[in-house]
Amino acid sequence: MLKKFLLTFAFMGVIFTGFAQNVDFGLTGGFANIAERIKEGNTTISNSESGIYVGAFADFEVNSGFSIQPELLYVTVEEFQSLVVPISAKFYMTDIFNIQVGPQLAFILEEIPDSFTGVQIDIAGGIGLDITELFFVQARYSYQLNNTFTGSDDVKIKYNYLTIGVGYKFW
Repeated sequence: MLKKFLLTFAFMGVIFTGFAQNVDFGLTGGFANIAERIKEGNTTISNSESGIYVGAFADFEVNSGFSIQPELLYVTVEEFQSLVVPISAKFYMTDIFNIQVGPQLAFILEEIPDSFTGVQIDIAGGIGLDITELFFVQARYSYQLNNTFTGSDDVKIKYNYLTIGVGYKFW
């Protein structure tokens, strides 16, 4: 499934390039926090752990106030590792400030028991600030829509991501 998704991701990049006025590529990284929430009946248990993320992005400018930014991020928090793929629609409120919203997929990179799914489907939102033409900062929060635990409808396990980082555009 991961191979199919990455192929689709690459195909979308080719399509976006055809519609984009300008395309920037670069690297990003920073702080990551994963909040785990387990709910069974009326009982909820929450846990939160912090780590880092690193990755690459492409920013496809559609017009001066709107761009699409897919990213491929490696997130490591304690012993938990995932490959996260956000695709953000960036709406520029000013020349340097943007609001981001879009879908996000997270693939767990460790062995997964049979009663769990290794793919998380999220909705993400955040903000960004272009410090210069090459450097930016951004913060994004994602909320998991599907249930990670597939063994019972009575148990819900979800992971939400918070990322705060910097990015550098090569061109």
